Amino acid sequence: MESFNIGAVAGVVLSLLFKYVPGLSDWYEGQDSQFKELFMLALMVGAVAAVYGLSCFGWLDAYACGQDGLREAVFALVGAVVGNQGAYSILSYQKNS
Repeated sequence: MESFNIGAVAGVVLSLLFKYVPGLSDWYEGQDSQFKELFMLALMVGAVAAVYGLSCFGWLDAYACGQDGLREAVFALVGAVVGNQGAYSILSYQKNS
């Protein structure tokens, strides 16, 4: 599976967790929209950076440490953002009555 696809799946899972996990979803929905967007972006950037860093230390075998691995990590981050925001938009859609 390509990095973009893996990132997209991870982004969707993150969105589902913050939408449906009791307690977590209540806290998240209580935040303003700007905080939600920045918080979710920070989580995704942090996760990709952690995986890339652990790969460079040899603790994971997710990315090559170097320019090619960094490029793959950026593709994964883009996929995560796309998947996360798409899933959140769909899950948050409410038909106007």
